[in-house]
Amino acid sequence: MISRSQIQIAITLAVVTWALLLLVNGVSLNSAYLKPYSIAIGVVTLSFLAYDRWLWKLPPLARVLGKPVLGGTWKGKIRSEWIDPDTGSRAAPIEIYVAIIQTSSTISLRLMSKESSSNTLTSVLEKKGVLLPRLAYMYQNIPTLSLRERSSIHHGAIILDVHGRPAQKLVGWYWTDRSTRGEISLDVRSKKVYSSFDEARTAMRRPI
Repeated sequence: MISRSQIQIAITLAVVTWALLLLVNGVSLNSAYLKPYSIAIGVVTLSFLAYDRWLWKLPPLARVLGKPVLGGTWKGKIRSEWIDPDTGSRAAPIEIYVAIIQTSSTISLRLMSKESSSNTLTSVLEKKGVLLPRLAYMYQNIPTLSLRERSSIHHGAIILDVHGRPAQKLVGWYWTDRSTRGEISLDVRSKKVYSSFDEARTAMRRPI
């Protein structure tokens, strides 16, 4: 989002330009012209804030912008490509929940499983094509304390393609600095944001 200082600079430049044009056209200036200045900054700042947090999600604007509304909590699963050396088989899919907080200018994610959680380090929501937006982000994963001997804190990246208008499903893949990778599929969404696996699981009881 544009900061208040950036808005102030833009309005100041507009005021200076406006004043110079008035002077060039022979119009005398006085302090009364500057009285609405602080009010203008406040109104423009609040307008940008309202747009960034709420207005962009309204159906008319959302359609024009082509930006998917993803905020809330998504339920799905991870399928790791890791092979268990004892059985020679891939691990079973893991139930996960992904909480997303989204504004027009930012998007942050928290992925939660029974054993760990990960939070966004950096993220971007882009348009790969006319009908298929793509969400990409890097994260830090922190396992629960009791599991850190076999599963250490690590970093990774996730790419998710957004299917449907409005968004109905997020599908993609991940990889980590532990040389592991796999697939992710999220297809159940609540508009509420949950901060823990247990909280999300209790609120979103439905087979995946």
